[in-house]
Amino acid sequence: MIKTSRTTTRRLLSTIAAAATAVPLLIAVPGTARAAGPGAAQALPLPTICSTGVTYGVNASGAAIRYRMITPMDGGQLENLGQISTGWQNYARVFAGSQYDFYAVKADGLYYARSNDAGVWPTPTKISSSFGFLANAADRNQASIDTQGWFWVVDNAGLLKSYKYDHETNTWANGGISKAHDTGWNRYNLIVATAGGVLYGRDATDGTLHRSQYDRNSGRWLERHVQVSGSDWRPYKSLSSYGADTLIVTHGTTGEARYYRFDPDTRTWPVNRFLAGTGGWQNMRDVVSEPDRCRPSWYPIMIPRPALTQSTFTPSAVTQLSNGALELAHIDNIGRLVHGRMPDPSDVNTVQWTTISGNEAFTGKPALGEHANGRVSISALNLSSDMWQRNQLAASGADWGPWDNQSGRVKESPVKAKTPAGLLTQFSLDADGAPWYRSQGVANGDFNGWNKLDGTGLTGPLTAVTVRNGIQLFAKNASGVLSTARYSEDGSVTAWTPLGAQAINGSAAAVVYPGYRLRVFATDGNGKVVTAAQATENGAYGAWSQVGDLTVDGSPSALISPQSGLTEVVAKGADGTIHSTGETIQGSGTWRNWQQVSAETSGTAPTTFNWTTSTGPSWAFVYRTVNHETRLSTVNPFLARGAGKAVTKAPSFTTRTLPAPK
Repeated sequence: MIKTSRTTTRRLLSTIAAAATAVPLLIAVPGTARAAGPGAAQALPLPTICSTGVTYGVNASGAAIRYRMITPMDGGQLENLGQISTGWQNYARVFAGSQYDFYAVKADGLYYARSNDAGVWPTPTKISSSFGFLANAADRNQASIDTQGWFWVVDNAGLLKSYKYDHETNTWANGGISKAHDTGWNRYNLIVATAGGVLYGRDATDGTLHRSQYDRNSGRWLERHVQVSGSDWRPYKSLSSYGADTLIVTHGTTGEARYYRFDPDTRTWPVNRFLAGTGGWQNMRDVVSEPDRCRPSWYPIMIPRPALTQSTFTPSAVTQLSNGALELAHIDNIGRLVHGRMPDPSDVNTVQWTTISGNEAFTGKPALGEHANGRVSISALNLSSDMWQRNQLAASGADWGPWDNQSGRVKESPVKAKTPAGLLTQFSLDADGAPWYRSQGVANGDFNGWNKLDGTGLTGPLTAVTVRNGIQLFAKNASGVLSTARYSEDGSVTAWTPLGAQAINGSAAAVVYPGYRLRVFATDGNGKVVTAAQATENGAYGAWSQVGDLTVDGSPSALISPQSGLTEVVAKGADGTIHSTGETIQGSGTWRNWQQVSAETSGTAPTTFNWTTSTGPSWAFVYRTVNHETRLSTVNPFLARGAGKAVTKAPSFTTRTLPAPK
């Protein structure tokens, strides 16, 4: 790179900046403050602020030319300030960062250059061997830099990721690794980032323009793929931004430069197709703008954190993996997350306990899941109100990957289920009782950012079960009445529908019958277990009925016995001991008398689960005593016979103490 007439230009811009307090060169438009999104504190009614906009054109010979726009809030002419550097013809794509930062792409990776105070541009330094695909003509518009310096990239799988380079330390944030914030972004053939996680995407099919907004602090998508213009933007060769929903576009045929500004409050374009330059722009190889020239008043977004307390004696999570291993997890009374693995389900002595929380504190009940490749995924609610997740490095391996703080600022423990296509999805509620979800973009992949579902005023704990067309969710509405909605893989959800007028305490247990009919169990205000069931798939629930006369402490747990086909229910009684009941005939909704399973006092409600051992399929439940010992109670197989006849005798159980953590 060589020095050109840059010194004069820098002096001019420095004079403009220094005069800002005396001359009103900062343009403010009142009324552009906006709510920071669902569950967020209201921003103060301050205006969006813009300083002089700076745009660069890289011509066919590789010279970079600087332009300025004095009034980017209202639109203005792009004034040519002259050539600042040369040599950019050696790079397939150039991006502008904050003042005097350039990023450039070759097939072998990403390069960076920043001019010094004398206006000299050094030869760009290679900072990454990644991103070479952006040198391809079809991919060159799949990246953009936002106001905060994050480099947003859509990879060849359509995954949206972000990276940030620190030129002072020559390091990348998070070690240069980004999880996927979303999937399906190959729907766009061009993206442009502005401020505060706002990205615009141009639809590859019809050229319409769509706006999304990601809040990095909470990990939430506050807006996602919302169309803001029905016009065809494909004739524009380049799109760039000064930040704060501004767009500078150049036409590939006429060579005009047009300027736009979108108001996210009014959902209108206060500046629309302003003619900022007349001809010649189509000859530029790249037209880019410094993205930190306009800053919206609503940034940073302040989404409050729900105040959480340390839970005690919460139930355990249990699941059996496809390789037969039994996975257990619980959060103890001081917030430690304890994981247990029993490689041989026929031998309780094979269980291996590990406290995997370090010095972090968690609350509620954790959630377990299995990736398509057999790795374990565990999620838990940190006392900070963020959801944390950890993945097993390899199936059947003992090692865990690092913790992934998935943010969220939510108040309920996670529930996790698989979509019909096998993608793990987890759900929680925010401070206002609105449901949010995160789902894998691809099998074995990252969980995307949090997305909001319809609904508000809900309380948990949530329940989630996989059904034919999605995941059925259960929660209490503002009146405490159990309500349900069905989540679909496309991110939609049916309306939340109350199951009659039955108010409940705690969480519901749900069993899925053949044909995808559901039966739910819960605890009413009198401490009795009550139940209701569907007669047909997606049909209405029948009247609630009481299951025996046991008074319980906490929520029941239920399943269908793989041996008998009978629905079995287990609960902790008000006397502190574990009791069980079940149907007398399959699908009858008629119940045996409650039977005490053990005489010892349990510290937690039980968790039932189906499993397979060397003797075949069966079912069991776990609970923890007041001394924090884990008990595993397995049903004895006498019910394998005569399942079509009425059964009045309760099953017997063999209860074992799992070895204590070492």
